[in-house]
Amino acid sequence: MPTLSPQSLAALIALLGIVLAFVAGVVPLYHVGYIVDGVVLTAVASPFVLYVMFITSLRGPWLVGAGLVLLAVTLAVVVDARYLSFDGYRDGAVYWVPLATATIVLAAALGFGRRYPYAE
Repeated sequence: MPTLSPQSLAALIALLGIVLAFVAGVVPLYHVGYIVDGVVLTAVASPFVLYVMFITSLRGPWLVGAGLVLLAVTLAVVVDARYLSFDGYRDGAVYWVPLATATIVLAAALGFGRRYPYAE
């Protein structure tokens, strides 16, 4: 039975994050339809772009674990801000929480789970 490598799982996590960013970026205008808010789309997608940069730098469990934490926190923020209490993203959590989470989680993962070149 074929298994996915950690790098493949990381790419899948990043793809899910980009889909989540698109879901957050499509904002309803109740009298017109929907618009794509580029700032929200960029704010939610940028942590996953940053995460993809670490695919070759992190060992498998640290890479997948950091991605899952990043995806879970971003999913919680987007569901809360977009579906549970949508007010046009006025509280601002969707702009800074995913990026702050990516900064903390990826710094910790790089500190503890760095893959050194030619070591493995």
